Amino acid sequence: MQRRSRKAALWGATVAAVMVAAGPLSQAHAAPRPDPTPPSARGMLDAMRRDLGLTPDQARVRLAQEAEAQRAAVAVRRVLSAPPAGMWFDKTTGKLVVAVTGAADAKRVRDAGAVPRTVKHSHDALTVLVRRIADRAGEGVPGVTGWGVDERANGVVVDVDRRSRVAETDTFEKVVRDLAAPGRIPVRVARTDRAPRQQAGTVVGGEKWSPGNEGICSIGFSVTGSSAYKGFVTAGHCTNNADQVAYGKDGSRIGTSNEGGNHSVNGREGDFGLVDVTGTGWTLTPDVAGQGGAPVTVTGSQDGVVGTSVCRSGEASGWHCGEITRTDQTVDYGTDVVEGLSFTNSCSAPGDSGGSYVTQPGDPQAVGIHSGGNSATCGSGGDTLTIFQPVNEALAKWNLTLKTGA
Repeated sequence: MQRRSRKAALWGATVAAVMVAAGPLSQAHAAPRPDPTPPSARGMLDAMRRDLGLTPDQARVRLAQEAEAQRAAVAVRRVLSAPPAGMWFDKTTGKLVVAVTGAADAKRVRDAGAVPRTVKHSHDALTVLVRRIADRAGEGVPGVTGWGVDERANGVVVDVDRRSRVAETDTFEKVVRDLAAPGRIPVRVARTDRAPRQQAGTVVGGEKWSPGNEGICSIGFSVTGSSAYKGFVTAGHCTNNADQVAYGKDGSRIGTSNEGGNHSVNGREGDFGLVDVTGTGWTLTPDVAGQGGAPVTVTGSQDGVVGTSVCRSGEASGWHCGEITRTDQTVDYGTDVVEGLSFTNSCSAPGDSGGSYVTQPGDPQAVGIHSGGNSATCGSGGDTLTIFQPVNEALAKWNLTLKTGA
């Protein structure tokens, strides 16, 4: 219940304001005027057009709509006394859709600038069913890779890897379906051929760091704390061992990973860790390595909304964009069961673990820390899945402040 109480506390927090619409993109004229769009924003727009298949005009319109949806999301969280049954960006209408169970909340949502959708099952009812599924799964079921709320369907989804199915998998599926008998909350079984996995492999998000001799990971975001503390957040599975020397991309000592053994979470509570930055010459920046390495400066943090675009930076595969497809999901990586993760359809590769997820060029907000993905990497083709840990939970856990720029 520790996760639920912390989420309830975070729910009422006001999310940082998001960008205004980006300026015009460069145009083909005999004597072109200077493009007012900052280089980092142009890099994000280029990556979004490439990865989401958008034209320049479509990208500009999409970002303006998402900015308005994020403002509406902040307003909705403020006016509702409890989390809605679901919330997502509808790219066909360009509006934020909010699932509610009563007329009073529908009016509040409409007044906040979003589109209400009346549904049968409340957020609390969905959460109870997810918890019952987690209790039945225990420490894991062969072939079952995760579960969580399916916001658009007002139900629950269970993920299954076809290649790992055994008799126990079938039995678990039957149990889950019995929990959702006719007239109850619908449960969908999503089958895939690619199981998720944790991808371990100046301080700038998305750049390389190494925990001792254990492999390669990526920096998430620079943070500060009490008593002049300096550090960065990254994936918890990169910081499992206490008091490891942390090395930067140039091989020099950047600081200490999981100092004291109480700054790493990798299990039910989440997948996030902390590295102290104490190495000589290392300073914190609010930057994330963007398209072609160009810095993207984060200006705040916010919770991800299903359907909105997001860009990811990691040392192995660089800068890629996609859409958030699910939030608050439980993932069974085979080694650890982790709750509260979000899915995107971007691509990634081993070594990207711990890297940065940001939204909205022009006013980039920190959203998450890379946790894992499936076997489809950025160059392999096929359906891609990347998974991130919401960054606000890591900030709240250790009372950290995100390093931000203008």
